[in-house]
Amino acid sequence: MSMGEEARPVLVPPGVMGYTDRVSYRPGETVRLAVSTTADSWRGELVRLHALAIPSAGVPRRQSPVAGAEVIEAPGIDQVSPVGSYVRVDDVPGIQPAGLVVALAVMPTRVGDGAQTLLSHGGHGGGWWLGLDERGRFALRVTTDAGPVEVTADSEVRSWCWYELRAGIGGSVGQEVRLVVEQAGTFESNRSVRPAVAAVSVSAELPGAPVSSSATLLWGGSHLAPTGPQIPYDGRIESPVLVADATATGGRSELVAHPALLAHWDLAAAITRAGIVRTSRVTDAGPHGLHGIAVNHPQRAVRSSAWDGDVADYRFAPAQYAALHLHRDDMTDCSWRFQGELTLPDELPSGVYGIVLSDTSGGRDTVPVFVAPPAGEATSEILVVLPTNSYLAYGNDHVGVDSPRTQVWSQMVPTLDDFELFRDSRRDLGYSLYEAHGDGAGVCYSSWRRPLLTLRERVYDHNAPVWQFTGDMQLIDWLDRTGRAVDVVTDHDLRREGGRLLSRYRVVITGTHPEYPTAQMLDSYESYVANGGRLVYLGGNGMYWVTGHDPEDDQVIEIRRWGGTQAWSADPGEYHLAFTGHLGGPWRFNGRAPQKGFGVGFVAAGNAGASAGYVRVARDPRVDWLFEGVGVDEFGSYGVSRAAAGLEIDSVDPLLGTAPEAIVLATSAGHSDDMLEARENFNMTSRVLGGRRNPRVRSDVVLVPRDGGGAVFSTGSIAFAGALYDLGGHTEISRLFGNVLDRFCGDDPVLDPMP
Repeated sequence: MSMGEEARPVLVPPGVMGYTDRVSYRPGETVRLAVSTTADSWRGELVRLHALAIPSAGVPRRQSPVAGAEVIEAPGIDQVSPVGSYVRVDDVPGIQPAGLVVALAVMPTRVGDGAQTLLSHGGHGGGWWLGLDERGRFALRVTTDAGPVEVTADSEVRSWCWYELRAGIGGSVGQEVRLVVEQAGTFESNRSVRPAVAAVSVSAELPGAPVSSSATLLWGGSHLAPTGPQIPYDGRIESPVLVADATATGGRSELVAHPALLAHWDLAAAITRAGIVRTSRVTDAGPHGLHGIAVNHPQRAVRSSAWDGDVADYRFAPAQYAALHLHRDDMTDCSWRFQGELTLPDELPSGVYGIVLSDTSGGRDTVPVFVAPPAGEATSEILVVLPTNSYLAYGNDHVGVDSPRTQVWSQMVPTLDDFELFRDSRRDLGYSLYEAHGDGAGVCYSSWRRPLLTLRERVYDHNAPVWQFTGDMQLIDWLDRTGRAVDVVTDHDLRREGGRLLSRYRVVITGTHPEYPTAQMLDSYESYVANGGRLVYLGGNGMYWVTGHDPEDDQVIEIRRWGGTQAWSADPGEYHLAFTGHLGGPWRFNGRAPQKGFGVGFVAAGNAGASAGYVRVARDPRVDWLFEGVGVDEFGSYGVSRAAAGLEIDSVDPLLGTAPEAIVLATSAGHSDDMLEARENFNMTSRVLGGRRNPRVRSDVVLVPRDGGGAVFSTGSIAFAGALYDLGGHTEISRLFGNVLDRFCGDDPVLDPMP
């Protein structure tokens, strides 16, 4: 279900929820908070989060108050999110409807799903409007001083096919309004082959003089309301042209050279070798500089009508990518009013915090706040990098409700509590990168500028009781319980500071599922280890998808899925990220398979029931220190996700770059056939994909010594952290991991000398 469709009934009270203005903070900085509630008022209190509750494993929530932090209080506001992408041109002097020609190419992707707006200048009560009517036919409406007039081209319009439109309004050649529609696009750029039909031209007399408008000119909406563009559009628009001469003839290529040119929004003009560096700008190449502003991230770097299939990288054929794709359910900024501010104490330790919200109707929410150490400082030997890019990728996902594969994957009917029903009902808060828009196109942008309800402990997930943030808090819990002081930063901090940040620490630990790194992040990790740093990759299916940050706003990330184990696949020719120009998909297809830098890479995924324990395989005396106190050769058949090797797992692969120096310490055994090999790892369909009969389906725990004293320890499993602190008394995984941190923090080399 898309945001443009009628929402499911809300079965629970709306409660209170909020988000912060930034991803991470430093001591002494001010946190701005946007909150929505239907209650009369709300309050927020800062706490330090030590552990999140995991009821199925008997893990309680642990938090402590923060001395010296003020309490925020404010009146309740039921805030509304403007949903739907559009382009606005705010200052349009000289664009009068009389004598105007409008030309553009369009590809509607959701024909027949209500009326939709292509371009509108005061189309809500004045001016003119060009779009699709309720039947899915192209239409032009003009307001005159004697009333409105509308013409409709009575020809079939197919979704995902290109059309060239030319609209004329009055002028020196008779008082009429006219619309010409003809098929456009190449064989490659259109999704299906259409019967060839002649151009359709319709016209009607103007009953009076066209009425001018001072409104904003819009693409993808008739007018704006608090809920977003009205009569929104799903589809592509290619480089519109406006000419103030109704006698002008020819197509867009001729019109852009006309002396009466008003505007030519050239969507190819933004394309550079570094990607689209001004993502919100829609450049007017005409004489008046009527540049547009793209709102809610319509998709850039998409094929236009000229795409012929010869070039798959938009940076080298800008004219074939001179389009953008609008969706009525795009949303990258809730635009809520920030009501409260909270200044963090100057001496606040780095860590994971939360603002506990409560309202007068009994609603509660906890908004995470990640606090890094003071700028340029390290206050501990150990650094934890929380994978906030991955939090964004999974943010507000509805896969557990929407996907028909969910019950097959989990082998159970999903059980949803009131919080999950609430999350399901609030589609206005945006989608995750695991979902599709209403027209079937994959969601490739995700933003922090909204409540991320998946960053809450009350999160049902079809994969496991814990996932992403809740999984990473198992690591934070264990570090706290074992008395190990750490600094905490985020992917966003690493993006901004790079290798300088990591170089301050003796040991760097990743989160449990750092699936979405950027090129700069990978460079930083590699530089850190190559210069003597000691890195712990505490996860599975990590360093996997090529990810980019918006160069104008690093709170928004982008991916393009293809070639991997994926929820959707980008269209041919659209594999490169708009934000950076990088080839999207898994990093392995950019020559950066995770096995190169981390020793292991993604091999299989399964539900919690397919998890397994480990068997020690290393008999190298140089690594005996790692197993001190473990006491057994088989361990890890326990944990929050049933066992330590599970959910998504990684293994070594010399063909993908695992170094000969890598030492496999332990490998998992006993996976069922519900642990399935990743699709990119086999080239032909196989009957043997599951763990029971497939020897490639395993998790490898690996130590990779590097020159200069550096090293990487990789667990190769998302579920590993769930076995660190087991309330049933098992300690083998905890001992193993503790040995790693103690050795990595010390001065001893990572390998003992041979006896």
